[in-house]
Formats: sequence, structure tokens, C-alpha cells
Amino acid sequence: MPKALAAALAPYNMGLAEGQNPVGHWDWWTIRSSAGNAYLVLPPYDGDRRLVTASTVPRRKAQLDALGPLECYGGPRGLLDFDGMRNRAARAYDDRLAAWTELTVIHPPTAPRTDFLARHEADPEIYSQADARRDHLAQPLVQEVARRAVAGDPHFSTSLLLNDPVEYFAQDHEEARLLAVRSAVPGFALIALDGSWTFVDTADHLEQANRYLDDLDAEAVVLDVLCHC
Repeated sequence: MPKALAAALAPYNMGLAEGQNPVGHWDWWTIRSSAGNAYLVLPPYDGDRRLVTASTVPRRKAQLDALGPLECYGGPRGLLDFDGMRNRAARAYDDRLAAWTELTVIHPPTAPRTDFLARHEADPEIYSQADARRDHLAQPLVQEVARRAVAGDPHFSTSLLLNDPVEYFAQDHEEARLLAVRSAVPGFALIALDGSWTFVDTADHLEQANRYLDDLDAEAVVLDVLCHC
């Protein structure tokens, strides 16, 4: 399996050609996932040796950490629970929104980062970008989210700190929840059985990727790969 995966990824190696590969998308890759986001296994196939886990791939081929119950890094499509993954994503979104709502009750009203940036743009000599960033981050609710994210709270990932949690939770929740569900199975890109690479970066691409994965033959192997570019 590692050899087949390497062959599928090889055409997209950024260093494949002299200079830069025009279709290159990675400079290194590994089989990898994180607990809570890994592929789920249909219960009847728990422990099946065809699944890719820390115990079924030679350590010299991949450095895999153990995952949670009914989780794996991939395997034959017929053994994987894609609907379970989508349901898990929906529950995670609902729990995250509920945790945020609880915090908004106990903290004063919080302004999005754009409000502070608008103040900077209105008078940049008096109010700098650094001032805007400082004042936005100093808000008690934003501070609380940051503390929880650093402490490993499952409801608030550190990725929220790179953006603005206030803006994130101000979005249309029905649409955001649907996006979370649609993104539960495809990664940021998909390599199909014919060798083609597709970035899953639009709603249409997400829909196509989910349909493609759902319709795969039961014996087709699906793997979760982390690519660095």
C-alpha cells in the first residue's frame, strides 16, 4: 500500500522536474490524521487487517500515532463510515456553537476585528494597526477563547486564533454547519483513481468530491494523507 500511495502522489512532487514542477503541490507527505478527525470504521469491521492503522503499516513506511475507537487512517471504502464522519462533524459544530453561546452570556459584548481595523483606517496616525490588534485581542471573550484553545479545549481550536472568533461565530450557522458536514470526508484535495488531482476548495468541488467518494467501489482504498507545500 505505501508503494501504491507513493506512485499516486509522485506526479505532484514540486521537485520532480528541474526548476519547479508546474503541477507540483507538495514537497513532502505522510499518512497522518488526528484523533477526532480520522476516518471512521463501520463497527462490523473494527480491527480488520485491511484498515490502515498504527499496527498494520510497517513503522519504516509511516510514523503513525494510535487513534481512538473505530478510527483509522484509511482502508477499503466498504469498511469506512462516511455518514458517521459527517454526523460527527455536525455534532462537533453544534457543540462548538453551544460553547461559544455560553461564553457570550458571561462576557460583555465583543466587537469583531474589522471594527478596530476600520477605526485604524479612519485615523491611521492616531490609531495604528498594532493598536487595533491589541484592543481586539484584549476583549475578555477573545481572551477566554484564546486561553481555552491553548489549553486544548476541543470546542475551540488554535486555528480560531489565526482568524477572528467573533466573525467566525457571526456567520450564518446553517450554512457553516452544512460546510462542516460537507468537509468531513474530503480533505483539501483529492487524488482520484485515474490519478487526477483536484483541490476541494469550492462548494461545487466539495459536492463532487463527496459524491465521488460515496460512489467508490467497496474495494477501492481511501487514505488520509498530510501534504506539505
